[in-house]
Amino acid sequence: MLSEQIENDRMKNDLLYNVLMNPDTTVMDNIVEEFVANIDKQYTDKSKRMTHVQTIITTDPNRLLKHSFIFFALHQEPWAMAHFMKNNACPPDKLSNFVAGVLKKCCEQLLKGSYTSMQAFVEDVRWNYVVL
Repeated sequence: MLSEQIENDRMKNDLLYNVLMNPDTTVMDNIVEEFVANIDKQYTDKSKRMTHVQTIITTDPNRLLKHSFIFFALHQEPWAMAHFMKNNACPPDKLSNFVAGVLKKCCEQLLKGSYTSMQAFVEDVRWNYVVL
């Protein structure tokens, strides 16, 4: 079908879109593991809570946890943005505008308590990226 081809092309041309929308979680899981490894290298004196959270994020199949982790990494860590920009894996203008605008605003709102749940945050951010 044409709609399936359009969706497959979109996932092929936009890594973040693929991570958010692909029912096959292989790509998302690999990115989460790579991001956790980067955090381990960068922050060597982590709390037990942080280590526990990282274990849950990498072992639990819950997409909400993984998406929220990826969104916060994009918001906080330049290497996360570089990962998605590498080899034009994402449209550069789309990703830059999303991270600097929508994602920044949503993360600030979450930290101020404007969202009623992490699920509401992830759904809002995900929807904003998908429709950009």
